[in-house]
Amino acid sequence: MRTFLLRRLLYGIAAILGGTLIVFGLSRMSSVDPRYLYFSESGYGLSTEQWERLGRELNLDKPLPVQYALWLGGVLRGDLGKSLTSQRPVSTMLRERFPNTLRLAALAWLFGTSVGVPLGVVAAVQRGTMWDYLGRGFALLGQTLPTFWVGIMAILLFSVRLGWLPVGTTGSGFAWKNYILPAIVLGWLPAAGYMRLTRTSMLEVLDSEYVKLARAKGVSGWKVIWKHAFRNSLLAPLTFSALLFVGFITGTVVTETIFSWPGVGRLAAEAVFGNDFPVLAGSMLVFVVVYVTVTLLLDLVYAYVDPRIRHA
Repeated sequence: MRTFLLRRLLYGIAAILGGTLIVFGLSRMSSVDPRYLYFSESGYGLSTEQWERLGRELNLDKPLPVQYALWLGGVLRGDLGKSLTSQRPVSTMLRERFPNTLRLAALAWLFGTSVGVPLGVVAAVQRGTMWDYLGRGFALLGQTLPTFWVGIMAILLFSVRLGWLPVGTTGSGFAWKNYILPAIVLGWLPAAGYMRLTRTSMLEVLDSEYVKLARAKGVSGWKVIWKHAFRNSLLAPLTFSALLFVGFITGTVVTETIFSWPGVGRLAAEAVFGNDFPVLAGSMLVFVVVYVTVTLLLDLVYAYVDPRIRHA
């Protein structure tokens, strides 16, 4: 077990370092001088002294490996540079935005899980019935309708026409009404994926010999479904659940943009349109660290659930 944990930890560290190499390399691979990224007019109006001083600040007068080492040292200290548009520290901007993304992701994950998993169980148990077709229809719509279209239609119907819910933003404090539409729109596609994955896993387990034996011994139907079948079909949904939560955090760009949600996803989108490379690089690093961390925790859960994995 200790060897397994150490190996996974080393893999995680290597993945994070790989992410930092990619982010740093993107600013150095271009044929254009990196200093041009820091000025909207491509450096027009800068004196020679200012140009050279900026090169020293960015360590461009040093070899590339030394530049990466110095940049990585600043990242480890929490120094991600300053935004080109607001001149604020990038780390401060990320700390302000990340809780909003985390709350939205948690609610969307809760919606996707609480809707998709029960629908998958019902569709598997009622295979071939109306409930099965309704669940599969829900999954089909959830996986084919684009997120941006669902978001726009939800705003048009529930905010503009009916006036039941706010159009967007987080509101003051924890305004729960502001979270309903973004959470449902963000969780719509994952709920459909949950439904299909749970249904498939349940069908495989329900056709197994030990479930047939439990039914032959007279075990009640709900006990067979929830104690024997559902518990043994959790491995695939468990994988999807952890990766889904990471996907919520790293993939909220469209939803946050539609609902004007002040999160990391919208911050990254604004950085792309504003050519704000320090903010974009900081956002990507946050996404990489979150993804690797949750994947590492998922490996540990696997090792706890299935002893065969930690001895592999």
